[in-house]
Amino acid sequence: MKKHTAPGEVGPWVILSWVAVALLAYWLLPWVALDYGLTDSTWEEIVEALGWKYSSLTLAVPAYLCLIAPFAFARLSPRGRGWFLTTAAGVGIAAILYAFIDTHTSIGLGAGVVVMSLATLGAIGLSELGFQRGDTFIAGAVIFVILMVAAFIFFPVWEIFNRLIFDEAGHIDLLQFFKIATVHGIGRVIWNTLRLAFSVGAATTLFGLLFALYAVRATTRLRYLIRVFYILPIITPPFVVGMSLILLFGRAGMINDALMYLIGPHGVFTPENAAWFFERSGYIYGFTGILVAQVLSLTPISYMVISGMLTSINPAMEEASLTMRADRWQTLKNVTLPLLRPAIANAFLLGMISSAADFGNPLVLGGEYDVLSTEIYFSIAGSQLDFTKAAALGLILLLLSLTVFLIQKKWVGKRSYVTVTGVETSGNVTPLPRGLQKALTGFIGFWLVLVGVLYVSIFLGGFVRQWGADYTLTMKHHAELWLNGFSSGAWPSFFHSVTYSVIAAPLTTLLGILIAFILTRRTFPGRAVIDFGTVLIFAIPGTVIGVAYILAYNTPPIELTGTAAILIITMAIRAMPVGIRGGMSALSQISTNLEEASLLQRAGSFRTLRSVLLPLLKSTIVSSMAYSFIRAMTTVSAVIFLATAGTDVATTYILSRVESGETGVAVAYGSVLILTMLIFTLLVQAFTGRSKTDRQVETTRG
Repeated sequence: MKKHTAPGEVGPWVILSWVAVALLAYWLLPWVALDYGLTDSTWEEIVEALGWKYSSLTLAVPAYLCLIAPFAFARLSPRGRGWFLTTAAGVGIAAILYAFIDTHTSIGLGAGVVVMSLATLGAIGLSELGFQRGDTFIAGAVIFVILMVAAFIFFPVWEIFNRLIFDEAGHIDLLQFFKIATVHGIGRVIWNTLRLAFSVGAATTLFGLLFALYAVRATTRLRYLIRVFYILPIITPPFVVGMSLILLFGRAGMINDALMYLIGPHGVFTPENAAWFFERSGYIYGFTGILVAQVLSLTPISYMVISGMLTSINPAMEEASLTMRADRWQTLKNVTLPLLRPAIANAFLLGMISSAADFGNPLVLGGEYDVLSTEIYFSIAGSQLDFTKAAALGLILLLLSLTVFLIQKKWVGKRSYVTVTGVETSGNVTPLPRGLQKALTGFIGFWLVLVGVLYVSIFLGGFVRQWGADYTLTMKHHAELWLNGFSSGAWPSFFHSVTYSVIAAPLTTLLGILIAFILTRRTFPGRAVIDFGTVLIFAIPGTVIGVAYILAYNTPPIELTGTAAILIITMAIRAMPVGIRGGMSALSQISTNLEEASLLQRAGSFRTLRSVLLPLLKSTIVSSMAYSFIRAMTTVSAVIFLATAGTDVATTYILSRVESGETGVAVAYGSVLILTMLIFTLLVQAFTGRSKTDRQVETTRG
């Protein structure tokens, strides 16, 4: 039997504390948005923006809050208090928003905290009315998630699609989409996108599964090495992998230069053999090049999703199969892989959508192979900003992503994949079959060599005069970077990236786990819409999201463009689907009996989540936080339109150096960025230590 939180359990002091928070925010924080933020504004501007200095209208806010406070101690029934708090919060929020919209004024930090406090009081009121069975924490979490998804996913995307639905005169014109979608050449672009996305999704899922099996279940020392080198592509800015492939395998790449050196009377290669290779070196452009670059860049996503679920499988399940005289191959096929079905489906979903949304590698390697993401980018970044075309192509890309999502949901089905039940069991992790382990050792060795060569070329590029033309060793680029980094903006942009990423990573992880929890464990109106929103943010290309945020938050009442807040929000929202999908995969293996037992002990939902579920989700949380930090550090498409001179980040700085022809400085700076994230990854692994699976495999190996 489940234990439900009784109505009226929230004490009056909790209500009074949120009223106090709102009052303090009103008096101490700017009521309207400052033009240059708290750090760059003068004291006079800050004082003028405080609530009591803004206008006589805002004087009603503290009076209104003071009227709410006495009702915390009023002798009302729980239902009566619920109606009062819900009504009071709704009226207060509506009045504040109306005042800002009516006066065309931007909401400041103080007004934002007041609205948040009123929303919390409204959540308390809804729980008193029986919403989510009177569970105040869950009611507040559901309302918070709904508001967040509406504000930072649906509203910005609507601003983009608003350009598609309405013409320049403001009249509804639904034929705009069909006019653009039927233009000659669009069908070919759609087919190119489908072909590439499906190929990348299948390849990254397969390779991610193989790497996860090897990293978690192999008994060789190589499995520790791949945890370092395998993560390298994901800690690299998206366009750098494509550039390194060109520098190595392109017509003017290092391999071609080496062949030219070997050609001669006594050379290994004849001119005919070299000509044959030069002709085929052009294959690195187009479909093949994009496929290789995206598989190298996106396979780590599949690896992290699958490995997180693989490490949480109860080893007793596989040991029982071996006890029934099944061999390791049969156990892997009939027990392990079926239990990984949710992770495999989520990995394919993320891989395919990420491929369709990526524009960096297609931009560098695409050549004549155009896809939807590059077409959207050029329609926005061209000489004329064609938001209507970008919106139409974005809708096509969205329909593609939704189709994949529905197929994924159908394939996973409603089967149970629970292996963690709370009942104490014992069992050792089953190592891989010997034949499979030997084959994977050879394959992974080749993969590591390829990745190693790519990254050697990246690091050497900062120590030569001109890659592809003059390989004379020099320290010029690093001297320029280290000596003039502050004046050129290199180090300020680097510190901005680190600061924003450190803030965005835990936000992404906590919100991702919270959303995964309420989607898998709770039912409420709008649940399907929230699930759709988490897929939507991953499906829309980053450049479109950047422009959408400009359109949504460049005018009152919410004006965030040009601030660090919009960059942090963008970084957190863009990386959140990985945390959500990883959390949903892990939660699908944890029985609800554990939560019910905790609730029966009067622990409450918040304490149950903190003390029971979060420890079981440790590997997923660590993977999600590490990925979120790295993704925030390397993102470029989502922030390229949002970063300003005062909020420039590392990736936009690299891109600006490439555009100005300073390739050596850009490569040197990129090397520093990669090393920073590699050190971060190693520190995360050292902090988390060896998992139980590692210790069991070591025992088996010994």
